[in-house]
Amino acid sequence: MKKSFRIGVIYISLMVSIQLSAQVDYEPILIKSGYTGGWITNKAKLVHLIPGYTNPDDGRDDFTRYGTYKYLRTDSTGFFYVKKINGRWWMVDPEGYAGINMAVTSFTSSSIQNDYDIIKKNAYNGSGNFLASEGQTKTGYNMQNYVKFSFTRRLNFFSSYKNERKNYYDTPSNVQGSSSHILVLDPKFAEYCDNLASSNVTPYVEERDLLGYFTDNEINFNQDQLRNLVKDLPEGDPSREAALNFATSKGLTAEDCIKYTSKVTEDIKTEFAALLAEHYYKTVSEAIRKYDQNHLILGSRLHGRPRFIPAVVQASHRYMDVTSVNFYDRYSPADAISLEEWTGDHPCLVTEFYVKDISVFNTSQPGAGWYVNSQASRGHFYQNTCLELLQNKCYIGWHYFRFQDDPDSNKGIVSYNDKKEYTEMTAYMKQLNEQVYRLCDFYDEKDNRPQNKATDIQTFTAVEDTWVSLGSSNTSNYGSDAELEVCYNAAEINRREAYFKFDLSSVKDKLPYLKHAEFEVTCTSGDIAGRSLFASGIEDMSWDEFTLNGNIRSTNDDWKNGYNRLDFVKSPIVATCYSFNVTNWIFDHSGEDKMSFKLHELVSATNALKFASKENANENYRPKLVLTFWESASKIVTPNSKKEPYSISLNQTSGILNIDGDPPFQAKIFTSFGQIVLNTQKNENNFSNFEPGVYIVKINLENGLTQTSKILKQ
Repeated sequence: MKKSFRIGVIYISLMVSIQLSAQVDYEPILIKSGYTGGWITNKAKLVHLIPGYTNPDDGRDDFTRYGTYKYLRTDSTGFFYVKKINGRWWMVDPEGYAGINMAVTSFTSSSIQNDYDIIKKNAYNGSGNFLASEGQTKTGYNMQNYVKFSFTRRLNFFSSYKNERKNYYDTPSNVQGSSSHILVLDPKFAEYCDNLASSNVTPYVEERDLLGYFTDNEINFNQDQLRNLVKDLPEGDPSREAALNFATSKGLTAEDCIKYTSKVTEDIKTEFAALLAEHYYKTVSEAIRKYDQNHLILGSRLHGRPRFIPAVVQASHRYMDVTSVNFYDRYSPADAISLEEWTGDHPCLVTEFYVKDISVFNTSQPGAGWYVNSQASRGHFYQNTCLELLQNKCYIGWHYFRFQDDPDSNKGIVSYNDKKEYTEMTAYMKQLNEQVYRLCDFYDEKDNRPQNKATDIQTFTAVEDTWVSLGSSNTSNYGSDAELEVCYNAAEINRREAYFKFDLSSVKDKLPYLKHAEFEVTCTSGDIAGRSLFASGIEDMSWDEFTLNGNIRSTNDDWKNGYNRLDFVKSPIVATCYSFNVTNWIFDHSGEDKMSFKLHELVSATNALKFASKENANENYRPKLVLTFWESASKIVTPNSKKEPYSISLNQTSGILNIDGDPPFQAKIFTSFGQIVLNTQKNENNFSNFEPGVYIVKINLENGLTQTSKILKQ
């Protein structure tokens, strides 16, 4: 009766093709750079064709809730940072796990939960640039979901300054707002950057899920700049004077610069471009670091000609934590940006790339990306690009541009009009993304995962379950019902939620060796219409199946809110078994005896779905947890295996928050929204007046690291 909703027809077809084509090490791909140009054949490296590599089907079990590598942990700071481990650069998440940042750009402000669910399903772990609102990942997704996405902000130091410069200097109209005149040598530019950082960085210093800041987008640090600044700016202009001073040092006159005579060699042009880049990166780095020591500085998203000037790239490497690059004009990263001489020994991030299917629109499609002739070839292009980046070992990730098609260009993962997913392409995205850490280990000739097999599978039936009819006026209890009801409706009185509790005390010692966990429920009465069914983790396990009701639920934020969403099913719900991946939740709570979950919906419906309870006459239908363990001899760094210097607890009766450890220390307490509510150096703190909910406690340690803990106030 059990049915899997995680492998579609496209993915099954893909696995069949894997077996048929394993005798070659690449897939031919037809590609062209323009709509009217001729097709050429290129080689696409694909995951299933890598010589000597075995394709696993359980790669996602390696993921933490941040989508990082469960079996590679280092120091945690409470924020993202980069670190070189065993010869490879990694993005390290706030909890100390190393990973690869796989993101998608350009989400709209509508349907944000559904859009992020699509990329989560395809094993992405972040959102990139060009969000409708740069805070929407935090406000629209990460607050509700236990599986987190990193997100970014863009500060636009130069692109905003060029529009304001006329307020400080006499600037010709053809230069005002120009992207062809890089005016960063102005004395006013540094002051402007400091002011911008003060107002645009300071509010986000404590954002835990913020990967970092892009400083700008695609600045033209190119060979035209010496001529442009001398030719187009008036005498006495500070940027013109700086350019002329440089020219004079090279034995050049203003006339040489304006006409680019033969005296102005290519080396001189690129040296001046590099001077601009050096000054820009140093200035913006100092401005950000003055106000924020926590987050990564991700660079200016190099592109085009600046990307091919080594000294410009090196300036980015020197001052940016990560060098970001947009990649379109070459088919293969191995032709340019994945060369060792380009990356050096510095962490890098591809922040834009895409490819278009020529058949989606019957005309030329705007945008710099290449054309292919099928959605499957778009998937091949994706895999080839990402595999070459992984082989370099300096790339901490990539951001695919973009989530949704433009009205006239097939750039997205979903179509423009109806957001229909291009599954022939995303099957290849999903395959690579899920295996990314196995691929890193393969290329690094290491295996960070446990070496033995995970053959110990144990099943647990719920020890308590019930459902509630929402609303403070609903005092009925349904703990003895054989069926549990679930429904979301515009009217609160018509909403239903189901609660489940499992006793895992018999395997508590084995939980740190958990490989995979499935929460299974059986639908007894469904709906052929599409539903949106979520399983969430419950921190507060004090509820009782014979007392919980709508009134009691309404007084407890942990039971009431839709936080800690773990997994979902979006489809018609029929009478069958449904499984939800709850691995991260149980792994992260491995020190606890019991686990609690809630089944609820997000989309309004008229009739309640029904699921078998532990009282159901058919034992096979009862809710259960199926746990798969590694052998206990496995070497696994678990969330609870690193001793923290401070013990943090909250007495629910007295409301006293205890921070046990040797003073002096500085602790900050934040809401789950990121708002600071308490700054303390005391061991005992009165927390009784704060609202119920989840809070984050952050303590700065002497070694420069940060201890971060979570508490629940009831």
